[in-house]
Amino acid sequence: ATIAIFSFMWRWNDFLWPLIVITNNKKQTMQQALANFVGQLQINWSELLAMTTVAIIPMIVVFLLFQRYFMTGITAGAVKG
Repeated sequence: ATIAIFSFMWRWNDFLWPLIVITNNKKQTMQQALANFVGQLQINWSELLAMTTVAIIPMIVVFLLFQRYFMTGITAGAVKG
């Protein structure tokens, strides 16, 4: 479960490889779209923070789905026998 969560987070937050491969702006990843909100001279903080909140939702859902297995593994390693 931990590997699944970390793998999903790694793929979801990947920025560099999609930046190199994707040429169409309509197929950008969420992280590339977030980077577009940051301008050279100013940042639109309200839109950036709203989109960041939307970008976090899938990671929270995956964590909640695997939380049972994740917590079982943590508590199993803490028990002394």
